[in-house]
This record gives sequence, C-alpha cells and structure tokens, in this order.
Amino acid sequence: MFSLEGFIKAVNEKNLTVDAVMAIKDGTILGLHRFTDTILHNVFSVAKSHTATAIGFAIEEGKLSLTDKPVDMFADLIPENIDPRWKEVTLYHLLTMTSGHGQPHLMAVDRKKLRGETEEKLPKEVMDEWLLFAFDCPLVYEPGEKFSYGNLAPYVAGRMLEKAVGMSICDYLYEKFWEPIGVDKPQWDADLSGHTFAASDLYLDIVDMAKLGELYAGGGVYKGKRFLSEEWVKNAGAYHVASSHINPAGNAIDEYAGYGFYFWRNHGAENSFRCYGREAQFVIILPEKNAVIALQSMNSDVQPVIDTVWEQILPQL
Repeated sequence: MFSLEGFIKAVNEKNLTVDAVMAIKDGTILGLHRFTDTILHNVFSVAKSHTATAIGFAIEEGKLSLTDKPVDMFADLIPENIDPRWKEVTLYHLLTMTSGHGQPHLMAVDRKKLRGETEEKLPKEVMDEWLLFAFDCPLVYEPGEKFSYGNLAPYVAGRMLEKAVGMSICDYLYEKFWEPIGVDKPQWDADLSGHTFAASDLYLDIVDMAKLGELYAGGGVYKGKRFLSEEWVKNAGAYHVASSHINPAGNAIDEYAGYGFYFWRNHGAENSFRCYGREAQFVIILPEKNAVIALQSMNSDVQPVIDTVWEQILPQL
C-alpha cells in the first residue's frame, strides 16, 4: 500500500522546507500532501521544460528545426560587433545549454537591470528588446563544446519559438496542451515587450505541474491522447551533454547525471529524468514505471530533498 507518511516524517526530521509532494502511477494519483496552504507556486526553472515542450510541438508542426539559428531568425537585431561564434549557435545548442556562454546570464540581477529596477540604467532600446542584451553577451566556448547553465539560452530559444508560431510561449502552450487537458492559463513572467520569460517564473499548482511529467512518462500520451511523438519525448529526456553543478547551497550528485533538452537526467533513479527548478522544484519522470513524482519546495540545498524521494517514495513505485 503506497504511503507518503515516511516521506513526510523524513522531511520533518531533516527540517526540509517542502511545500507539496505528489506521486502518480499509471495515471492514478497515489498520494498528494501539502505542507503549507500555498497552492500556486513559482516553479522557477521547471518553466524551461515547459518551453522545451512547446518547442517540441513547433518542431513536429514543421515550424522549427533543431538546426535553426537565432542569428538567421533575428538578422535585423544582430550587432555589428557580435562574437562570430554566435553565427554557429543553433536551437540544439540552446536547448542543451551548450551555446558557448561561460557564465549564467539573464538571471535575476540582469532582469532587474533590464526592467529599470536598479541604479544602473541600461539604454531604453536594450530594455525594450532583451535580445540586444543577449547577443551582446560574450561567448567563452565554441558552440557545443561545454554545458554552461543559465537563462540566456532558453530566453533566446523561446524567442525563436514565438517568432515561428506567431504567439507567446504561454499562449502557444495553452493552445497545444494546457487547454485541451483542462488547465487554466497560468501566470508566467514576461519581458517588457510581452515575450514570455522562457526560463523561469511560471506559477503552477503541483497538480498541474505534474501533468507535464505524465505526458513524458506516457511517451507523449496524456490520458489516452497523443500530444507529442515518442521520438521527441525520448530525445528531450535523453543524455545529450555532461552536466555540472548548479546547486548554490551544497553538493548535488544528481546534477552530474547529464542533461537533455531542458531536462536533467537522474542519478538516483535509473533511466529517468526530471524538470528541475531552484529551491527543489521537481517533476521526476520515471518512464519504465509510468510514474511521476512532483515536489514544490523552498529549500536552498536541493540534494537532501531529492535524496528523501529516492529513499522514501521511489521504492514504493
């Protein structure tokens, strides 16, 4: 008999700050527990996996290709002094965090500047068009050479998607997935010109957050309806590049298991992958078990949270 009691007890004993946990298998909710009254939660970089999913829809519609280049799609915005390596960056590089940028860009501090919320003022044209900021960021590596996590790559990838489909990421994903399965259009942050911020700041209830995991655990099928091809699902969750440490508060062995298309591979569960947002937002996808484990947390050190999942929940699935 499945139970979350062991997980709940371990969370309390370890003093972990978890807001909600949910487990699903074969389309059935095995358990849902909310530690707080918070329903809508910032899922941070779980948004990236939603962006990858929207890109998957566009690729399968023939509106985008993994070989498409941002410099071609936004030729009118390319500065004269752009790093020449930008000309080799493809959508594939953006999806795998191998664009060549050696440090994270468009993180919170950059976005505050771009919104005029700091004493340091940027030119209005840059604040109005964040791609100008992105294309001005220096490359350190050759495209494809090295994984380097940040928000710049998904923002640019998201802008490519929006141009290809003619609507915002949020509107497009609502049309393609959320509305057909009965999910209300969520709050998702945008830049000053209204472009969805593809990398973060998406607000979801854990029940709705987990539905993306069910789609991938089902090989592109949700509740009997196919939304994405099995090929896309396998490719998005596959190991494409060696990943590296991003957890700011401790070591995290699960961050070294590899990276797909804005999905992380798991060390603690064989042949599985996850959506991963800061402070331990997880949608853990277990295709061989047709199961999903979702967590919403505000715990700076993420590894103890996922370790508790491996210890207390995984053996029951």
